[in-house]
Amino acid sequence: MKNDEQHIETLKRLLCEATGCEATRPGDFLIMSVFVRNRTRQTVGVNTLKRLYHYGGETVEPRMETLNVLARSLCYRDYADFCQHHGDGPQNQSSDVVLGVHVSASALLTGQRVCLRWNPCRECVAEYLGNDTFRVVASEQTKLVVGDTFQSSFFALGHTALLSNLIHGDNAFPLYEIGKQGGLTLVEVLDK
Repeated sequence: MKNDEQHIETLKRLLCEATGCEATRPGDFLIMSVFVRNRTRQTVGVNTLKRLYHYGGETVEPRMETLNVLARSLCYRDYADFCQHHGDGPQNQSSDVVLGVHVSASALLTGQRVCLRWNPCRECVAEYLGNDTFRVVASEQTKLVVGDTFQSSFFALGHTALLSNLIHGDNAFPLYEIGKQGGLTLVEVLDK
């Protein structure tokens, strides 16, 4: 199979998203290597990853086995499956696995707070009440106000968030979407 540059760039971007790394520091490649090993039980070395990302100016045509292992770390059968799934590029995708930074309500303890940001310059801090339910405790430049409650199971960086059963004052909304302009720009659990 031909190593299509567009697919390789997409694979690299998704690996960065999955690991939360930007591939700009030596430590990023160690994090990626550990991620791949934990997901596949196979090793892609730090130096191989540096060459793949052209770190330090090095350029190399990646081996097919390396591409297969990287694709498997992102939940694809192999590189051919990855290429088939991604067709002619990201613009043709209608679905994909969410791999990046995220917060799952099931991992939160009652009373923990989550900070969410989205464009343009919106921020909301919500306290977890249990059973996928949150109460807004701080809000800047959003339609959400302190005291609003909503339900959500999951928040993912770079993706919109759907809030269900929003109670806003005397009004109830079955579904409310935040982050429509580029998705959430920050998803963070705050220390209590």
